[in-house]
Amino acid sequence: PVPVAGSDHVIGVDSIITAIGQRIDREGLDAMQSLRWTKWGTLMADTITSATSMEGVYSGGDLVLGPATAVEAIGAGKRAAEGIDRYLRGLPQPKMPPVPSRRMRVALSETPASSKMTFRRPEMPLLGPERRRITFQQVELGYDEHTAKQEARRCLRCDICKRCGKCVTICRDKMGINALQFGYMGSESSEMTDYRVTAERCILCGACASNCPTGAMTLTDKDGERVLSLCGTVLCHEKLEYCDQCGAVVGPARYLDYVKKRTSTIIEAFEGRQFCEKCARQMTAGYKSGITIP
Repeated sequence: PVPVAGSDHVIGVDSIITAIGQRIDREGLDAMQSLRWTKWGTLMADTITSATSMEGVYSGGDLVLGPATAVEAIGAGKRAAEGIDRYLRGLPQPKMPPVPSRRMRVALSETPASSKMTFRRPEMPLLGPERRRITFQQVELGYDEHTAKQEARRCLRCDICKRCGKCVTICRDKMGINALQFGYMGSESSEMTDYRVTAERCILCGACASNCPTGAMTLTDKDGERVLSLCGTVLCHEKLEYCDQCGAVVGPARYLDYVKKRTSTIIEAFEGRQFCEKCARQMTAGYKSGITIP
């Protein structure tokens, strides 16, 4: 701003109220017994009409909000003016609008975990200091479309994953793999998030995805691979293996190795071949009964 010479002027007023206090002065208000106060010492008032618990009395600003901005106080004054006008004219007061509900879910953006861990927040372009001195233009200029999309890929999608930690618990305690190291899962976790652990240890069994209550963790077979994703972040993927008997999908090699270690007593019946669940049952039944199944 540039001062204009000779623009100074005097405004005649009846009184000046200095509003620089940090606490609410309740002098004279305590006598109004019907007024209700919050535990923070502020006056309770309707957020839509600014009406207090005492009929015909309206309030706003710091008395209701506590220390806040002038803009919020101005907004409260406008709402109170409308409420007072309706009250004096005998018109019904507006009601609280309904709680907004989700209309749609933004599609997940598939991002490799290795890339997710390297993303850094881009620097915000700023208005030059010379320009700032002479204008009221916004200092932060905003991202261009490409940078904004890159920044959005850093999102952990908290609207989907509620950080219940079921996936971590099941992988560690039930499956004995401990392939999910998410430091933000649960308030008691002291581990740092490291997606590389999942890529190294995960067997792609799908136990985490099957027990995820919100669908944040997904296990899908596509393009000849089994892919584990968390809110679009690809944690692990591996080539699929197929049944030697019928050609059905049997899973990735990691998962098959996990199963073989726990079925070593019957694995000799397969003679080094791999089968789907249906064919494996037939082979096992034939092995136990002494019947050869081609």
